Amino acid sequence: MRTSAEHAVPAEVVPAAGSADGCSAGTDGSSAGSAGGSSAGSAGGSSGGRAGGRDRYLDLWRAAALVRVVTYHVLGWIWLTVLFPAMGLMFALAGSLMASSLDRTGRGAVGRRLRRLLPPLWGFGAVTVTLLLVTGWRTAPAAELGWGELVWWAFPARTPPVGGQSWAWAYNVVLWYIVTYLWLVLLSPALLAAFRRWPWHSLAVAVALPIAFRFNVVNVGGYFNEQATNVSTYLACWLLGFAHHDGLLRRIPARRYALAVALLAVTGAGWVLAVGWSTGNYDLNRVAGGNTLWSMAFVATVLRFRPRLDWLGRIRLLDRLVGLLNARAVTIYLWHLPLAVLAGALIAPLAVSGWVQVVTVRLAAVWLLVAVAVVLFGWIEDLAARRRPALLPARVSPRRHRTARTAPPSGQGAGAGVPEAATGTAPAAPAAPPTPTPTPTPTLPTLPPPLPTPPLPTPVSPTPVSPTPVSPTSASPTPASPTPVRPTASGGAARGWHRAMASTVAVLAVGLAVMALNLWPGVTTRSQVQSAAAEVTYHLSDLPMLLDGSSERPSPTPATGSTPGSVTVHGQVYPRAVLTAAPSRVRVQPPAGCERLRAVIDVGTDDVEVAFAVRADDVTVFESGVRSGVDSAEQIDVAIASASVVDLVTSSPSGGAVGVWADPQFVCVP
Repeated sequence: MRTSAEHAVPAEVVPAAGSADGCSAGTDGSSAGSAGGSSAGSAGGSSGGRAGGRDRYLDLWRAAALVRVVTYHVLGWIWLTVLFPAMGLMFALAGSLMASSLDRTGRGAVGRRLRRLLPPLWGFGAVTVTLLLVTGWRTAPAAELGWGELVWWAFPARTPPVGGQSWAWAYNVVLWYIVTYLWLVLLSPALLAAFRRWPWHSLAVAVALPIAFRFNVVNVGGYFNEQATNVSTYLACWLLGFAHHDGLLRRIPARRYALAVALLAVTGAGWVLAVGWSTGNYDLNRVAGGNTLWSMAFVATVLRFRPRLDWLGRIRLLDRLVGLLNARAVTIYLWHLPLAVLAGALIAPLAVSGWVQVVTVRLAAVWLLVAVAVVLFGWIEDLAARRRPALLPARVSPRRHRTARTAPPSGQGAGAGVPEAATGTAPAAPAAPPTPTPTPTPTLPTLPPPLPTPPLPTPVSPTPVSPTPVSPTSASPTPASPTPVRPTASGGAARGWHRAMASTVAVLAVGLAVMALNLWPGVTTRSQVQSAAAEVTYHLSDLPMLLDGSSERPSPTPATGSTPGSVTVHGQVYPRAVLTAAPSRVRVQPPAGCERLRAVIDVGTDDVEVAFAVRADDVTVFESGVRSGVDSAEQIDVAIASASVVDLVTSSPSGGAVGVWADPQFVCVP
């Protein structure tokens, strides 16, 4: 569907979200903290979740989403996408903070968001483009603008191009999130105006749009088709962020809200299950339509709650880590995947065995390199935010914006539609003391006549009470607003509906993750009988191929340079083998409906080492690890989920090696 980081292994900038998403959540999150006492930011009025003007509940989710994105990209665990749809959450958090910025500064918020996003990207792009050019990027990008495509490194309205090196994909595959975030930011003034005028109609259109794209009811096509598809996929989550900021989600009765979320969750999970059952691939990023519904259910559940997080401040290390992840989310999101590829190359020679040890070493190596990148490049985020550059961001004091906590927990949001902790409501509490001063002035003229009579001092006490309801200012101290009464009126019933809603989403998430892991007792994740009857096989050697971005076919042997042909691997003859030099990449466009790639992989000579990988639409779906000539040939059967482009990648620590793809073939269902 998209060339997303999540597709790849991966958003969320955060930063989160998906992260990271994500990077965007990181840019938005940091601005909320610097807005001062008047920056109410996102909706939700529980002071227990705020520290230093920031919403720690949202900060915690942004940090978790960013960690999930990095883990998914490093380890390629598909089940994480359905257990924790981080990309949708990152877009929702960014949407909430974008609405807050628009309320504070109007359309100038768009420029501020771009100022926070683009400088870190420019720093990343300067290093990336320089590295690619120095290491041999000589062929113009295969797109309409040729070398002019480099403009997207300056203003990412499209995914910027990279070279044809076998590792270059790692530098732009996650940038789809940055591109999508940029488009949503640019559209936000119009989107927020439309949402506040027609909130439910806007959400309905946002839900229907990706489904229409999926079934070709709507098809943008053309140069920006990929961007239109990505925006449509996460637009509904972005609007849920608007609803969260405006307090709309909290004004819906608990029963109605829980039933709506349960409907979204069941429909979305059923859609993902149906696709996963038929294809064997539960990657949420490849389930158009179902991705939107399932992400919305998860996001709506998260944004409904506002627990107290006083305990977070008491755990200093965790509190500092959450703050650091939010303040450096853009840097982490941009650099984590290239550094994951580098970490893989560095730890390849190590004799690490055992599943737990491999996972621990890989994650530790990646996060160590990410920490180095944060120190080297994180200060760019400080410059973008007009803060003093620092190797590590300073910790925000929880006592800095104590006045912001006096804002009422909720409100009607007239005009701008900011119901909770809005910027205009915070000064309303200190405005109450002047109200007693006007009240005595109208009563003074009425007091002298009753003074001569002794019984009248007792009725004098009600007279000051009568002007109180007449004065419009005196009404402010009385929290008789119907909005805060609604949650308390529900009481235990509301809590019961909330528990049922959260339990439903959690059970479905765990169930989808178990199915993705193929751990459901007695159940397979694919209907083999139905798919086997309609299978059609296409040999890779019969399809047009590109080797490292050139128009030449890979040769079956390094010496002859002839077309793919017969090869003998450990005594077994394969008539349609493809041999490639390592490092190299063979790119092929399989016929429509191809779901699997089958081949036998082996090393051409005994004294070299080769690592094999398969990427479907720039998403790594298979990695062999380093193999040598002493290893026996390995048969692979890789799900590619109807990918439009498949890359067969070989790499070698020493170079000058040959990788053998013996009799590779695509299995398709027309």
